[in-house]
Amino acid sequence: MLRVNNLSKKFGDFQVLKNVNINAEKGQIYGLVGSNGCGKTTIFKHIMQIYRQDEGYIDFDGERVEKNSEILKDFYYVQDTLYFPYQYTLEKLFSYEKLMYHMSEEKFEYLLKYFDLDKNKVLNKMSKGQKKQAAFVLSIAAGPKLLLLDEIVDGLDAVIKRKFWDVLIKEVMDNRMTVIISSHDLKELDNICDKVGIMHEGRILKEENLEKMKEDIKRVQFALEGDFDPEELKDFGILQYVKIGSVYIVTLTGSMEDLEKYLRKTHKLLLFDRLSMSLEEIFITELGGAGYGKEK
Repeated sequence: MLRVNNLSKKFGDFQVLKNVNINAEKGQIYGLVGSNGCGKTTIFKHIMQIYRQDEGYIDFDGERVEKNSEILKDFYYVQDTLYFPYQYTLEKLFSYEKLMYHMSEEKFEYLLKYFDLDKNKVLNKMSKGQKKQAAFVLSIAAGPKLLLLDEIVDGLDAVIKRKFWDVLIKEVMDNRMTVIISSHDLKELDNICDKVGIMHEGRILKEENLEKMKEDIKRVQFALEGDFDPEELKDFGILQYVKIGSVYIVTLTGSMEDLEKYLRKTHKLLLFDRLSMSLEEIFITELGGAGYGKEK
């Protein structure tokens, strides 16, 4: 498993990372999400030892990750902005990467057909989407123990995205690979992530298994007869509430059952329904609690 422990980093006077802790298990897809410029890519570059942290450390399977660590040969990083060597084709880059990784010819050839990629086409002449697919094919053919994907599906159509996820999930299940994905496409991550870390301004605000996160933060809608002051609900861990017509929509951390009992006891309850929470809604709630998006 990967452990990032109290990682901190400054660039000049700017504190980019502040005591960041990440715990990603084997056979797990971990979604790293956050506000723009919060430090997600900087974390990836620290894991790959492109940057050196000011404080903290990184472990993988109990081994400390440092600049010359052998374990780095088992890490693969696909950046958001892709740069390929001049005039290299995908086949030529595959041959070059065989010098560094245990590249699988079988997986490479299979994925070329699966994504309908021309291995003899110059990479820098490919479209943005084709470049993303090419980089992903190489990453899977490398068979890493830790795979870091930075905005890997950005700009891809729905069909290609589904192919990406199908391949990735199979690799994780078959080889117990650890995957960390950074993405702004929260609806996509909602369907494939086991665990999520929510970042803002260089900190991890919340890290939890996604299903547990959805259990901890709930949303209900209810309607009452007569007057009602939402301040009555302060003991139920209310995070947000909004009134639409006669219906209140409330996000809370407290017990929904206790809330329903209270409302039935103290008011004439006309409607009470639990609403599902998506990762996107949890993200907005958590960052809203940190003041993001509420600036004057």
